[in-house]
Amino acid sequence: MDIGRRSFIKAAGAVGLLGLLPPGRVLDLLAAPPGPGQAGQFLSADQLDTLRALCWRLVPGPLDGPGLLNPPPGSPDPGAREALCAEAIDILLGAFNFDPPMVHAGGPFSDRHGPTHNDFADFVALDKHAELGWRIRLEGSLGLPEREFAGPVEGLQETYQAGLAHLDATAQSRFGADFKDLSSVQQDLLLTDQSDQQLQGFVGTALSNVFDAIYGPPEYGGNQGLAGWGYTNWDGDVQPQGYTDDQVSTLGASPVPPLHPAAALAAIKLAPGLAGRAASNSSPWAARRPFKRG
Repeated sequence: MDIGRRSFIKAAGAVGLLGLLPPGRVLDLLAAPPGPGQAGQFLSADQLDTLRALCWRLVPGPLDGPGLLNPPPGSPDPGAREALCAEAIDILLGAFNFDPPMVHAGGPFSDRHGPTHNDFADFVALDKHAELGWRIRLEGSLGLPEREFAGPVEGLQETYQAGLAHLDATAQSRFGADFKDLSSVQQDLLLTDQSDQQLQGFVGTALSNVFDAIYGPPEYGGNQGLAGWGYTNWDGDVQPQGYTDDQVSTLGASPVPPLHPAAALAAIKLAPGLAGRAASNSSPWAARRPFKRG
């Protein structure tokens, strides 16, 4: 019986096949992201569903039905769900399930403006120092001497597992349901509770990663359908085609459209998460503003 490649991958289990995929073909797998109730590359099905709901509240999208990658004219701006931000964060958390790890996209050009091959999809192998640094950042120090030269470190994997568990536990305690099953009003009440320092620290981390996902190159798993670049009227990577002299010298004819009120309101409500907090050995990235990554 002939079955489609994507159907086979879903049935066999994506994670188990990742090591068999050569560079450049990983994005073929990402073209069939896990759906609701399905496990991701690192997160469980329940964790990924909770993360989707969290990302949706951080960057809301269309409010009048299922999300659309390319909403028709007049629709609200696409948000984190349409851009697959939760899925991109899950890919980052499970970066070392891939070979090479999905940490640094290749170059110099994508296939969006001229080339027939997408170099961005050929992820770069890490040297031993870069691998150590990224394993510490993602997996934590795990009590390993070679990772604790600056003290113990909590990795992003643990941060997300603990943060998502805390979010659901708090939702159950206050409203009797998991976070994903609450109304948007109830979800916002939880996310803006400044008395919950554990949750606020997690929201700041998640907000940083959501921004990376929705506005970064789609090869990292987010910004699908160029959702983040489209509604901000940003051309994205245009090399090697580049710009004409007229385009460089003339004001663009398409001004950036106004931000949808729902997205603007969410940004205001969650503004405290932008400030970060004091860094510690266990969470060194907590003091980083969310628009910085590196």
